Amino acid sequence: MERFELAEALVRKAGAALRQARLEADAVSCKTGHQDLVTVWDRRTEQFLRQGILSEFPSDAIVGEEYPTVSTAAPEAVWYIDPIDGTTNFINQHRNYAVSVGCWQGDEPLFGLVLDVEADRLYHARAGQGAWCGKTPLAASRRKNISELLLFTPDVLRTFLQPGPGRQDLLRLAQDVRAVRSIGSVALELCAVACGEADLCVATRSCPWDHNAARIILQEAGGAIASLNGAPLPLNEPGTVLAAGSPEALALVLNEYGME
Repeated sequence: MERFELAEALVRKAGAALRQARLEADAVSCKTGHQDLVTVWDRRTEQFLRQGILSEFPSDAIVGEEYPTVSTAAPEAVWYIDPIDGTTNFINQHRNYAVSVGCWQGDEPLFGLVLDVEADRLYHARAGQGAWCGKTPLAASRRKNISELLLFTPDVLRTFLQPGPGRQDLLRLAQDVRAVRSIGSVALELCAVACGEADLCVATRSCPWDHNAARIILQEAGGAIASLNGAPLPLNEPGTVLAAGSPEALALVLNEYGME
């Protein structure tokens, strides 16, 4: 089985289990505080994905949210997995959360899959083969006028209300765009840009497992992504994210708002 085929099968099985999941009173716990949560289903899902991957590709490495990195001395490929991106949504809404799996060889992307679990909508892309939602090809927005852009951010509090990278510039941008919306999942918001439902996505904190699958989908759909200061988005480190429907729109935002 090829890696992509395995990933799709595992993601779909994980999604089916999560749609049936029910949270008992002791199933939710805090990591760093009451706004940073984890559930037994985050851990079960990551264990399921890890076991499925390593059973077929034991020489690969895995970087996930809930457990330490698994790696050989010279892995053939590295998988970035987020078992539930949007855990708070999973707990409070039981929608707007995703299973995210991306695979890279060195600095080169192989494929990315993001499953909008409750909608049973699978976004996917293989490098050089375009981006898709199911069997529908994706094309990112080509809008370039700031006043016409729809901006998504996964964390309104952190992006606009707390001190952080480029806060004043982000506030100016929020006032200049057409509207600001929040789903609460980096992966789903990047996919929203990929399919043209959003024009920009800003995250002032994002980890490799949050975005390394969706960034492949976005770029295959014609979009562009960088750090908030315009530097290339690192593959293996947490950081900030600025995504747009086109390289031109990304450059426009960086030039006009100069976020550092």
